[in-house]
Amino acid sequence: MPDDPRPPVAIRITRPYATEDEFLDKELDTLTRTTVVLIGAQSRPQGVVLRFELALSSGQVLVRGEGRVVGFKPNAYDGQAGLTLRFTRLDTRSKALVDRASSLREERKPSTRPPKPPDPRASSYPPPAPVNPPPLPAPPPFSTSTSTSNPTPTSTSTLTSNPTDDAPDHAPEPAHALAPNLAPAPAPNHAPAPPPAPGRESLLDRLRARAAALDASAVARILAQRRSDAR
Repeated sequence: MPDDPRPPVAIRITRPYATEDEFLDKELDTLTRTTVVLIGAQSRPQGVVLRFELALSSGQVLVRGEGRVVGFKPNAYDGQAGLTLRFTRLDTRSKALVDRASSLREERKPSTRPPKPPDPRASSYPPPAPVNPPPLPAPPPFSTSTSTSNPTPTSTSTLTSNPTDDAPDHAPEPAHALAPNLAPAPAPNHAPAPPPAPGRESLLDRLRARAAALDASAVARILAQRRSDAR
């Protein structure tokens, strides 16, 4: 079938806007990447190719090209009829406006992604401070001495003139431990001991002074000599 030799019908549609931005703000949905809705155009048979111009009120052309009629709506926009064309040819400037309109439409679409759940770690409240266990009480100071209600004096070994007990094999006792203590320890809850005989205190004082004057080595020699004499 030979091509139709008749040239496409040309139509011009003028919209009541002063700028390109105003047109995109009011009639953005009439312009897509593949179609345009000519508001106010008359009905045309479906499949007819039209040469068209879409212009502003100042005469500036917004979109110029050719398109095939795909539909007609009596109430396409704001109560006005509209003729829908599918692009078959566009000039460079018109293609740039179509791309801009598509970008604006994508920006105005509500997001279909589900909202991201909040991160529990990004809470506005600060994390609770760590609770440390209370410190243990300090142990009481160690004491080597104890106190009793009725202390009983400890009697030291008495230095006699003829000792019969063997001396210990370890180091000799200090000199102060050899000081004689002839006074008997008072028995608890009994009558007090009788007063010492006259002259006894002076004897004790001399024995204590003699024992204090001896050093450890002298005491060891005396004990060794007495052990040998006793044998």
